[in-house]
Amino acid sequence: MFRRSLIFAALLFATIVGSPQTSQALDLSGTWTGQWEDFNTGHSGPLRATFVKLTDGNYEVNFSGRFFKIIPFRYTVVLNAVEKDGKVHLSGTSNVSRRRGTFTYTAEATDTNFVSSFVSCKDNGQFRLDRCSYAEPSCCGK
Repeated sequence: MFRRSLIFAALLFATIVGSPQTSQALDLSGTWTGQWEDFNTGHSGPLRATFVKLTDGNYEVNFSGRFFKIIPFRYTVVLNAVEKDGKVHLSGTSNVSRRRGTFTYTAEATDTNFVSSFVSCKDNGQFRLDRCSYAEPSCCGK
């Protein structure tokens, strides 16, 4: 009986220690908050985003923020996602409005930070977001 227990314990230990570690893919799903800034105009403001992972591994991102501190904006973009070196590299385009034109995005994200450049015919700037945590109720708007 003791011998069986010893063999079982040894096999269990070998399985736990000897099994290859699999890294989980980063999942950006959830709520993020931060700031946007336009380098051409100097305008900036608060920004909020909700990331939803699509079945193909890309993300639908709903951005909302404020321009001139009072004018709300909201739009959705699908960002193509590729994970490499522990980061998610994202890119995409979105026709924000007839006046502002089509925006092109290039971004890099970790589990907690998202930084994206944006460029259009009139704008050139950056989004900087941090992932909301339920430990930080103010971040998630609660």
